[in-house]
Amino acid sequence: MKHESKENAQSALNAIFSELKKLENMICDLLEIDENQNPFASSLEKAALTFALSKREFDVLKLIADGRSNNEISEKIEVSISTVKKHIYNIFNKAGVNSRTQLLNLIYEREICSNK
Repeated sequence: MKHESKENAQSALNAIFSELKKLENMICDLLEIDENQNPFASSLEKAALTFALSKREFDVLKLIADGRSNNEISEKIEVSISTVKKHIYNIFNKAGVNSRTQLLNLIYEREICSNK
């Protein structure tokens, strides 16, 4: 029972995070802010080096950080959804995480700790 509650909470947090990122993307579009001006861009670059991500995995990581769905990532980088899933699987394995939320938390926590 506790496991289901934890999964439900994780799922709810993932949904909230995804919706917030979509809202952020819409605001950036309205303000015509370049998506490459992500304030966490350096954190993502450090993570790519730390986890030895390939160029394509790094591209997928940036889109995950932007709150993009697998379908959106697939369209953006012009590969199949199964290829996107494989890239995400590889990123998770290299980072030692099981979800997008864990991945982004790990990256941002490392950034915060490195700036202290």
